[in-house]
Amino acid sequence: MLLSTSVSAQQDSYFYHVNQYNFVRYDRNEMHYPGDRTNAERFYAKLEQLVTTGEGRVNIVQIGGSHIQAGSFSGQMRNRFQQLNGEMNAGWGFMFPYRIARTNSPFGYYIRYNGYWKTFRNVEGRKSGTLGVGGISATTSSPKAELTILLEEENELDYSFNKLRIYYENTAKNYSINIDSDLVKNKVEANGYIDFELNEWVDSLQITLEKDYNSQGNFTLLGMTTESNPNGIMYHSIGVNGAHVPAFLRCQLFAEQLADLSPDLVILGLGINDAYGRRFSQARFEDHYGQLIDKIKTAAPNALIVFTTNNDSYMYRRYVNKNGAKVQDSMFKMAKKYNAGVWDMFSVMGGLNSIVLWQNNGLAQSDKIHFTREGYLMIADLFFGALMKDFENFLIDKKEITINSYFEDGGEEGSYEGQISQSLTPSK
Repeated sequence: MLLSTSVSAQQDSYFYHVNQYNFVRYDRNEMHYPGDRTNAERFYAKLEQLVTTGEGRVNIVQIGGSHIQAGSFSGQMRNRFQQLNGEMNAGWGFMFPYRIARTNSPFGYYIRYNGYWKTFRNVEGRKSGTLGVGGISATTSSPKAELTILLEEENELDYSFNKLRIYYENTAKNYSINIDSDLVKNKVEANGYIDFELNEWVDSLQITLEKDYNSQGNFTLLGMTTESNPNGIMYHSIGVNGAHVPAFLRCQLFAEQLADLSPDLVILGLGINDAYGRRFSQARFEDHYGQLIDKIKTAAPNALIVFTTNNDSYMYRRYVNKNGAKVQDSMFKMAKKYNAGVWDMFSVMGGLNSIVLWQNNGLAQSDKIHFTREGYLMIADLFFGALMKDFENFLIDKKEITINSYFEDGGEEGSYEGQISQSLTPSK
């Protein structure tokens, strides 16, 4: 199947799942690139290669607050990407045992634990400690502690994995990290993480942490990633309830661990918490975001960065939050400055005060900030649809360039279609 045909066929799929409401601005559901599109073209070219050949890896990282931690928005994006052209599932990606911190786990997996743990989230100003790209950590001094990864049976795709990476800090080097020895094919320890390659694919796994006898010091877990295939799409969902941009600036190992994830696309959904209040400053917001983007560009200089504007919201459930339009303005300015993209959720959902209509139709919660699960799934499908339309435009433009080049080289009319078809046909 031609890639262009494949993507066109997907249009029916991703628009089929988007219910029609008269308050949603479907006509504004598009990607915007106010500056240079070089990184976007690079991302689409890599995605094209994966879709047409089935080989290669595309890594996506989505960062935000409670919209992302819940896992519905990012989970639906993961599903859509990994089923783009058949199954392109490279694994679940980033995980954390959020229950240790007495906060909600994303849909799709959960992690049981025992032992005594203290936690630290990047939004907790009175606490301190080491944080990585995930913005959350859990520290134990127990002689023995266990973590058990369990994948949900309800997942649309099989996320069984044969590779596990654990990010941690153990400066005293007094903890050993082990799994069932019968499963271990290879084990590699590096500075700040440990990799396990397994003999088989598993949907549950117990990790045991054991402290050297009579030793002092703690073990701090910074996150995990699971992988099932070297080819395909890996979608890392990273969210911390209540997070604003400065919260991720507190993460000392943010750039180092983001570089390990090697993102081709970074989706930034931070802003709703920054703009909650009457003292919101666009200048301060843009300055903070600039510092975060510097870290992202240090870690992944060629990655496409995409801002998602804030959803329309209320403050204190009573007052229309007019800062949504200010964040929208700031993000378009930053997108031009940093050659990034923008998906304008604020406009697509209907603009100022549209959250009331979303709530009345069962798509937003009564706090007029968060969506219902149905609303998050719809937001994800709209965003994915805008990306795929832009991807299709990239393919059409590329095809036209190929055709023009063919004629400029003296090709015969009528024969170029076969040449293009052959170049876009997946290898067997």
